[in-house]
Amino acid sequence: MRAMSAIFTKQMNDTFKNPTVTMIFILLPVVAFLMVNFIEVAPDLPDFAGIAMFASMGIALMPLGSMPSYISEDIETNSLRFLVMAGVKPMQYLFGLSAFTLLLASLSMLAFGLFGGLSGDDLLLFLGASIFALLPAIALGALLGIVSKNVQQGMTFGTIFGLVLGMIPMFAMASESVMNVTKFLFSQQVTNIYMYIVYGPPTYMDWSLTEAFVIIGVNFLVFAALFFAVYKKKGVSLG
Repeated sequence: MRAMSAIFTKQMNDTFKNPTVTMIFILLPVVAFLMVNFIEVAPDLPDFAGIAMFASMGIALMPLGSMPSYISEDIETNSLRFLVMAGVKPMQYLFGLSAFTLLLASLSMLAFGLFGGLSGDDLLLFLGASIFALLPAIALGALLGIVSKNVQQGMTFGTIFGLVLGMIPMFAMASESVMNVTKFLFSQQVTNIYMYIVYGPPTYMDWSLTEAFVIIGVNFLVFAALFFAVYKKKGVSLG
């Protein structure tokens, strides 16, 4: 617990020194807020119908836009080498850094929900699904960070993967063949949950909330396992 707390505090201090990467956590909710207030959505749909698109993009873009940068910076500055030599275990490092990212992202998702006018059970479902879907995104971001050679490469990997995972669910909604592939992605399933909040149970496909949460959980386990494997294999060579 002490090691994870130290990593959390370290990342918070690093963010205050260089807040550029963290701006993504603020930018997307602000854009969503402006959309709700200045762009007319269909009158028979709730405000959340317009927010949902930005929220689903945020699930991928926020962790993948930050985690690879955080970790690749630790590698480039030899901070991660020092942590490994000090005996910090992969799970401690991942949990400490993930807790910081998850806190920022969760606050952003809360803003999305409030801007979309959600309340009661809908808000609870939105926040629960969002926080759960952030876990595989954070684990994938950590994996991309650990395989990156420098900060620039980490940011590039994160941006590309974030954009693809954040935008592909929108294209899948218009194509059943694409949906058959993307349904195994956490970003697609959390988007489906958001659509469920807006429109109710889908009539165009066989889908359930249970299935969505299971797929998101499996995504997390896969990405986390890959991160641990790479972390252990690289060992003190990190940095």
